[in-house]
Amino acid sequence: MKTVKTLLLGTAAGFAAFTGAQAADLPMAEPVEYVKVCSTYGEGFFYIPGTDTCLQISGYVRFDSVFNANGDDGDDDGFLGGDDSNDFLTNARGTIAVDARSETEWGTLRSYIEYEGNTGSIEADVYDDAGNSIALEAAFVQFAGFTAGKASSFYDFVNAATVADFFSAETVNTFAYTASFGSGFAATIGIEDKYFRALPRDVDLDDGSSDLDQVWPNVIAAIRVDQAWGSAQISAAVQDNEGDTFEGTEDSVGWAVQAGVKLNAGFLSEGSYVWAQGAYSEGALSYAGAEDVFGNLIDLSVFVPDQSFFGGENNTMWQVGGGVTFQATKTVAFNGAATLSNVEFAGGGEFDFILAEANVFWTPVKNLDLGLAVIYGTIDGDIAAFDEDGDTVDADDLSVVARVQRSF
Repeated sequence: MKTVKTLLLGTAAGFAAFTGAQAADLPMAEPVEYVKVCSTYGEGFFYIPGTDTCLQISGYVRFDSVFNANGDDGDDDGFLGGDDSNDFLTNARGTIAVDARSETEWGTLRSYIEYEGNTGSIEADVYDDAGNSIALEAAFVQFAGFTAGKASSFYDFVNAATVADFFSAETVNTFAYTASFGSGFAATIGIEDKYFRALPRDVDLDDGSSDLDQVWPNVIAAIRVDQAWGSAQISAAVQDNEGDTFEGTEDSVGWAVQAGVKLNAGFLSEGSYVWAQGAYSEGALSYAGAEDVFGNLIDLSVFVPDQSFFGGENNTMWQVGGGVTFQATKTVAFNGAATLSNVEFAGGGEFDFILAEANVFWTPVKNLDLGLAVIYGTIDGDIAAFDEDGDTVDADDLSVVARVQRSF
């Protein structure tokens, strides 16, 4: 019995030594490095594994249905209430954005990229697959107060909670420097690529092409304050117009100024606010909203170039307006906005344009918005609107937009 016991113990010891040696020869698995949350820059950021860079991936999916729409059917005859207007149009949009940030001895280093894709009949000139487009909406680097790339113009201010565009709301190629003075005060000076702004008078109405000469870029400046009560901004822009039009240009420089204020209305409810803004331009009408405001019901920007068709004098435009957002409950918000614009042509003639919108958005669950908007526009002045038979048409219209949007 003792011999058997000794044999078993010896066998077990030998087996343990053998398996231990075999285990030592096996490769060791690398420790798993889990993604860590980065709370430095707000919600949704995480560390890129193996780096000190924080990354956020965001975007949204949106579907719009427009009733009594005023889409251009390709005949260039469509106008507010005209016979060539469409009664129903749709658009589906998807965006994806990547925001990467890290801290350096010079402050935050940030890079941002956003792509947007659209498909639908709102901007389609042909049938079958309707319109499809993919565009780089933003791509910029920010470091030590500098911004370089395609970004929202530092000249712009209002960001109304509306379906329609009010005032200037442009993304442009820019190089700008922002100085922060503390207590919410900041000042920005920069340049913008003129091709993102200019409204030349030699536009080909068939394909929208034009010839531009950029001798020097547009120059913008802005002073802004953000505090607990809200925010305010004053901005200005200068644009080179010499060389973009026919010979005999009289006004070689265009310019614009703008001022706006946004006041938090916490006495109504948390998240409510009111805003007001005004802009004036001579020869740089995009900065007064011509490219954005006139595109809500029809692209009127081709009719309001920066300079007159006769003699190259600057056309002028002003726009005033305001709006309110009322957060009725945690899930329901009412928004309203209205603007009055005036365009005066240096060669003679002028018109007024009124744009107004009222909408309601319901957020039944986080990041899901269901909205209904009513948009009204009217023109009064020296622009005549005719249908294909040469008869005058009504220069006003009402559109209804139903929107579904899921953000992430």
